Amino acid sequence: MTTVDVVVVNWNGAEVVGDCLRSVVAHRSEHEVRIVLVDNDSRDDSLVVARDAAPGASVVRTGENLGFAGGVQAGIAASDGDVVVLLNNDATLVAGFVDAAVARLLGSPSLGAVTGRLLLLEPRADGVRLINSTGVEITASGNGRDRDWLRAEDEGSGSPREVFGLCGGAAALRRTALDDVGGFDPTLFLYYEDTDLSWRLRLAGWAIEYEREATVLHRHAHSTVEGSPLFVRQNTRNRLVVATRYAPPSVVLRAWAATIVRTARLGVSASLGRGSRDTARAVRRGLASAVGALPRDLATRRRWNRRSVLSSSARRSLISR
Repeated sequence: MTTVDVVVVNWNGAEVVGDCLRSVVAHRSEHEVRIVLVDNDSRDDSLVVARDAAPGASVVRTGENLGFAGGVQAGIAASDGDVVVLLNNDATLVAGFVDAAVARLLGSPSLGAVTGRLLLLEPRADGVRLINSTGVEITASGNGRDRDWLRAEDEGSGSPREVFGLCGGAAALRRTALDDVGGFDPTLFLYYEDTDLSWRLRLAGWAIEYEREATVLHRHAHSTVEGSPLFVRQNTRNRLVVATRYAPPSVVLRAWAATIVRTARLGVSASLGRGSRDTARAVRRGLASAVGALPRDLATRRRWNRRSVLSSSARRSLISR
């Protein structure tokens, strides 16, 4: 029997974490499923709700907000299952997720991760649910994006198994693959942490696939607000950081050039009263933080270039057009 540790990272998620944990407790699987709840120093009733929903869960209290990246790595370090399942605290498992994901993962020794199908919890007015993600893609300008974003559920039924990367909101990872590439990078804090891990898995020779039957329902962006200064700053910074570390040179150049141009345009618009000063400031701060991280990220790039089992053409083939 395979041991499966479901790692849930929580920060002030009292409104949602109970539903998440109850879905895991009620989940039926042929494997041994254990819950590891990582609490990032919540100041609400999250732990009370969690105790009632999943009294048998292991709880890791970080004592500070480590973000998703630091929180999930703390959960991985505190667990020892053969498979680690990542589940957002605002997501709930649909029946069959664990068995479908684990069967796919263990069916091939080269698979390092299986990314699930995330559906938006609230359906459209006509009752059709929309897709949140069937995995992560990288564009030619270094942007990470959810594959099949906002397509109708049935439209994504034919999505290829092969996909660049995993979505950290619902994925199963092989423990030996995590150990091989070093797990998640806590310095990313929030956003692009799954893209960063996916690059390392790919460069080390691990495959990543999508499993349609591994489904969750997701309250998208419950913990953070898209377009907020935090969202903008972290996305700006981490897109550049991750591209610099691993992407083909053409992608790195496009990512930096696009961000520099965007920073200048937003700054001019804000100074003329035509744009948001908060957004301009967040982008500027994200760019400055990425510049400060360049020495470390270039060193990481040299290290992974030496280790990579992928040719330059194979690395380019991972980029979506």
